[in-house]
Amino acid sequence: MLNNLLFRFILLIAFILSKVTPIILRWIGCLLGTIIYYTASKRREIGIKNLSLCFPEMSKKQKDNIIRKHFRYLVTAGLEYGLVFFGSKNKIKSMIKINNLPQLSKYYQKQPIILLAPHFIGLELGAARLSIEMDLCSIYSQQKNEYFSEKLKASRIRFMSDKGGMLYNRKEGLRSIIKHMKKTNTPFYYLPDQDFGEKDSIYVPFFNQQSCSTVTTLAKLVKLTGAIVIPMATYRIDNHYEINFGNPLVYEDSETEYDNAIKMNKAIEIMVLEQLEQYFWLHKRFKTQPGSRNKLYQLSTESK
Repeated sequence: MLNNLLFRFILLIAFILSKVTPIILRWIGCLLGTIIYYTASKRREIGIKNLSLCFPEMSKKQKDNIIRKHFRYLVTAGLEYGLVFFGSKNKIKSMIKINNLPQLSKYYQKQPIILLAPHFIGLELGAARLSIEMDLCSIYSQQKNEYFSEKLKASRIRFMSDKGGMLYNRKEGLRSIIKHMKKTNTPFYYLPDQDFGEKDSIYVPFFNQQSCSTVTTLAKLVKLTGAIVIPMATYRIDNHYEINFGNPLVYEDSETEYDNAIKMNKAIEIMVLEQLEQYFWLHKRFKTQPGSRNKLYQLSTESK
């Protein structure tokens, strides 16, 4: 009961913030993000370590600057998260612009689509904006608090529940999503770029880090559903967001699992380089290593 009251209070704050103008939220986000950058030393160090692994030629000053900006972007996006719960269609449309939509719409409802959507700070807002235009299916993680979990799930499908949009619990696996995609040609909003351990993963390069634990699910989904894969990223540009779609990925029967994983990571790399500060550098992307080596994130003096 106490937890429910806490989450009701959090949602009240989110509702209030959803009414605040983007310029003010950006100012507050930059201020709070800078404070957190200096106080969240462990998380800051993870971000700098990730940059060191991916870009060994980058100077300490460059890495510090990127992670400082990332905290500002991340906190600002967090303050704007209330739009996912409470923002009107008009406000979300004015806040988030969709570029090159024909890149997607020419396949929409003609065949299954997988939207390859890496972890950028605007990914939730991007999904909300796209759900106004079309139905989507995706995966959600059940939260410990059931009340909040249901509210979160409802917020993500509120614009598309009447169009056939669906969210599936991560614990269910992919069978239900595959069936839904094949039956309805619903686009699958897919977030593949986290360290999920060695199960269903192989080690391939990601930027300069040669052994990045990478899921092999994408190519399997393509084979099982006949889907077209379209890279998608949601970037913050000044006081609004923009959704960009990349060129479809082409999969050949002769390609190996390793080839397919590299192809996915290369597509993600292209999107990351577009807005380096907005990619989510703060999770342990390279924690899982061959031979159970996982010492990459031991405390160091890099960020000091």
